[in-house]
Amino acid sequence: MGLQAQDTLGWTVQDDPNQYRGDFNIKKKVGTVNSNINAIVVTNKANGTHTVYEDNGLLEGFGTELYNYNPDGNQVTIGSKTDFDAAFTGINENQFDTVLKNTKLATLALAKNAVATNDPQSRANLTRLINTTGFKSLGKNAQELNPNEINADIQGGPRPASTSRSPNDSLISFTTGGSRDMLRYPRQSLEAYGYDYIQITAYEYEPSGIEVGKSLKTGFKGSNKRFSRKYETIQLPMQPQLSESTAVSWGGDTLNAAQAAGARAAFESIESFRGDGGFRGAIDALGDGLNDLVGLAKDDRTKQAISAYFAGQAVGANVLGRATGQVINPNLELLFSGPNLRSFSFNFTLTPRDSQEAEVVRKIVRAMKRNMTPQRSSEALFLKSPRIFELEYIYGEGNTPHPFMNKFKPCACTNFTVNYTPDGSYMTYRGQPSMTSYQISMSFGEIEPIYSDEYKDNENSMGF
Repeated sequence: MGLQAQDTLGWTVQDDPNQYRGDFNIKKKVGTVNSNINAIVVTNKANGTHTVYEDNGLLEGFGTELYNYNPDGNQVTIGSKTDFDAAFTGINENQFDTVLKNTKLATLALAKNAVATNDPQSRANLTRLINTTGFKSLGKNAQELNPNEINADIQGGPRPASTSRSPNDSLISFTTGGSRDMLRYPRQSLEAYGYDYIQITAYEYEPSGIEVGKSLKTGFKGSNKRFSRKYETIQLPMQPQLSESTAVSWGGDTLNAAQAAGARAAFESIESFRGDGGFRGAIDALGDGLNDLVGLAKDDRTKQAISAYFAGQAVGANVLGRATGQVINPNLELLFSGPNLRSFSFNFTLTPRDSQEAEVVRKIVRAMKRNMTPQRSSEALFLKSPRIFELEYIYGEGNTPHPFMNKFKPCACTNFTVNYTPDGSYMTYRGQPSMTSYQISMSFGEIEPIYSDEYKDNENSMGF
């Protein structure tokens, strides 16, 4: 078996160089409430063991140990049974297989990356690893697999960018940058404490193509979804002022008597030509329309005004006004001209309380700036559209979309502003040059309009 190093950006080395940490966003059911938690996995690339913890936020240590895995006998030792059952049994039982398999693949990839340095001990560790009971089945073809690809919805760390199954693998001329990190401020899991929050997820932009009507793919969910390649998810607390404005375009339009007569003649001509009358019928209809126009002149003053109107049209001057002191009745009416696209603005002040939270804030800023900017082709001849965003207001008690606030169509980020000194002075933390506070402003514009039929009568929500 040829060895092939893999990118494992979702896993970070710990104090022990053989140990790496990865984060998973998983569900935990307590009573009747199924909420999201952050599961921390610490794996050892030398022997294949790993331990899974429930993140305790900013407290000491990783958190509550859920289980430990030993590949020698393919054995799982449960730590806190209550917490293990809440996360990995019942409706959440599939999460166990997903976390286990994903971690094994990442561990194997890390072990193979170590071999790439020609370290004899690393090669010996890998040989032993792929012959353990727990890794035997993976050792044959693991170089073809992406360790973060097994379940995109719960993997909290970045996706590798160097494997054949990376995002945008078919768009080889464009860079893929990005991850699937779950980035929260504050760093502890907002949903775990029942707080409402705003969730922003980046997706690769997919062109709409030339399809129209019901064939046009749209949105992030359903059988006809348009967007599927997912990147960073950012969770931020609710802000004091949240609003939306729905608008459509109406504009004044005119149709005077002469235009109306001409329009009727043209319409009837087209209908006659298309129907049984053929070309002869079209000519007759055109003649009838012109007769209608002549019939408008009931008296000499009207005839004079009509003559002046058409004379003015011929020479491009207001002959009617000069000759008669009149204007032709424009029959002004306000007519619907189309939907408008909504826009939204958000402002957040982020004040990290420790080095880890400061790192999360920097990642949030960097992820937003990277995802909202265009990608260049390899020769910089073409620019690919920036990524678009799924915005959601999340109701913390059920970790579901807030039923009584507006929903969002797919959005483009049109502006992102960072104030590095929101307090009016330059200040960084001692020992680490991270700013003590960041103020970010984001503007989004929906890329799809809202339609009346999207408000379902039986839906207990505000809709869009």
